[in-house]
Amino acid sequence: MKKYDNIDKREAELIIANKELVFQNEEKEKRAAELVIANKELAFQNAEKEKRIANKELAFQNAEKEKRADELIIANKELAFQNAEKEKRADELIIANKELAFQNAEKEKRAAELIIANKELAIQNKEKEKRADELIIANKELVFQNEEKEKRAAELVIADKELAFQNDEKEKRAAELVIADKELAIQNEEKEKRADELIIAEKELAFQNEEKEKRADELVIANIELDYQNLEKEKRAAELIIADKELVLQNKEKEKQEAANKELEAFSYSISHDLRAPLRHIGGFVDLLKKNNSADLDETGLRYLNTISESTIEMGNLIDALLTFSRLSRTELQRTKINSNNLVTRVFKTFSDELAGRNVEIHILDLPDTMGDEDLINQVWVNLISNALKYSRNKEQAVIEIGGKNGNDETIFYIKDNGAGFDMKYADKLFGVFHRLHKTRDFEGIGIGLANVNRIVTRHGGKCWADSEVGKGATFFFSVHNN
Repeated sequence: MKKYDNIDKREAELIIANKELVFQNEEKEKRAAELVIANKELAFQNAEKEKRIANKELAFQNAEKEKRADELIIANKELAFQNAEKEKRADELIIANKELAFQNAEKEKRAAELIIANKELAIQNKEKEKRADELIIANKELVFQNEEKEKRAAELVIADKELAFQNDEKEKRAAELVIADKELAIQNEEKEKRADELIIAEKELAFQNEEKEKRADELVIANIELDYQNLEKEKRAAELIIADKELVLQNKEKEKQEAANKELEAFSYSISHDLRAPLRHIGGFVDLLKKNNSADLDETGLRYLNTISESTIEMGNLIDALLTFSRLSRTELQRTKINSNNLVTRVFKTFSDELAGRNVEIHILDLPDTMGDEDLINQVWVNLISNALKYSRNKEQAVIEIGGKNGNDETIFYIKDNGAGFDMKYADKLFGVFHRLHKTRDFEGIGIGLANVNRIVTRHGGKCWADSEVGKGATFFFSVHNN
């Protein structure tokens, strides 16, 4: 059933297609008849135009029109041929539907081309009419131009006469110019001489100006240098005034220091004679008691005697330390350049016995040189290194680091250990005389070493300070003024 339905549809489509094809053929025949009429009208118009305008351009256009007319006749013949072919192909539409659709499309294109060709033919006719109008206008312009040329010819005759007169005048002027040229040549020679003289004068003037500019620059530089020298003199004068005031102040301080030194000398003399004699007596009598009466004393009595003996020795050490501390204020500084690396290395060698048998890791960084009294700075390092070794001896692995750096006008050193450390709330007592932050039974000492360090560093224009944490070690800093 489906097969028969499809055949019926195709037959209906073929009937409709045949009707459309008949309609298209009728339209094409009408167009062909119209084209024949148009060709006759065109031939009539061409004949009329040939009678009115006989120029080459119109003949060329007519030839083009004849070519177009021949092309249209050929197109009509082709169209008739195609119609015949289409009638033959109509019987083959059942097999070639796709081909018929394509041919119909081609026919539509050709019909569109014929419409365009007709439009172009109408445009060409209009163009020919415009050209005819333009030729009429051109002829009028040509007449006008001929009239203008006649006027110009008359003017040229008059101009020729004027030109002949002007030539006579020019010849006269030429003779005058020859004379003027000779005079001008003489004047030019004079001007060249003057120009050469001016060039020489300008060079001399330029040289003089350069010399003046150089002198002016030298004067500017000299004035700047003079101003700078005046400023330097004023600065020097101000510095001298300040230095004089400081010198006066230093003299006063020196007088006070001398008076204090005299008092310290008297105090030192008193300690060395007045206190040492009783201590010697006590020590001597204790030794006599031990030697002669030890059998009469029990164990407690002997312990008392040993305590007295040890106390007298400790008291002697305290007196010796106090005398050393007082001498540090009176000793005159002998400032020299100190090789800090060599100095610290030498100090560590003096502790070889204490280092024996201990696990101590020592790091001595590159230390800057400084200016100061080498003997006193040596005592500073002895005290600081001694403390670092002492307070880190309970560590299985002791670590000591020494470093330093240069500041603007001072050199700062430090020594760091991983020892017992101290509580920072007691840091203000750290550098006092006989002040201790640890018990004697834990760490021996009399509390004078850091006081000596502070006194020496202060005399060198520096200061001491420390940073620590209990159980994690301590870092001691000191600075030495470079000037």
